[in-house]
Amino acid sequence: MTAGEELLASYEQYLRGLDYSCDDVQAALRINPLYVDFSADDSLVKPWEHSSEYVPYLFEVWEEIKKALLPVFQTRKSRCEQNEMLKGMTCLLAALHWTAGERVTSLEWSSLTQKSFPAKPINWAERVGFILTKPTQYHCFIQLDELFTEMKKHFFKYEAMNR
Repeated sequence: MTAGEELLASYEQYLRGLDYSCDDVQAALRINPLYVDFSADDSLVKPWEHSSEYVPYLFEVWEEIKKALLPVFQTRKSRCEQNEMLKGMTCLLAALHWTAGERVTSLEWSSLTQKSFPAKPINWAERVGFILTKPTQYHCFIQLDELFTEMKKHFFKYEAMNR
């Protein structure tokens, strides 16, 4: 297992270990983008069944994360908060799954890279793999932002063609 795969696995454990309950699904997704995916509560709305509403919400969450991280890099710091970058990456992975109408069952890298998603950025797995090697660095932040830009385009095109 590579360091990036271990990082993703440990972040999954962190997300699964977050203990809170929230009636507002969107507020919960802002804290943990995989809150519903990892929850045993079947009464919650399933975002993967309402991707046209919830995937754009994930894009909004990324924009908030991006807005928080930009000042860190503008002060010439070369590193940012790792958990914020991992939360952004989790938003991207959730967007890939929810667009396909699937819940995220695991962040296991080998199973993620074997999946075929109907809307995805070009070379997404290689690029996410690169980000996982040094998620706190500026170049990785820029790469994740570019992945979101492409994912938005692919998502809205997919939505328009499948209405």
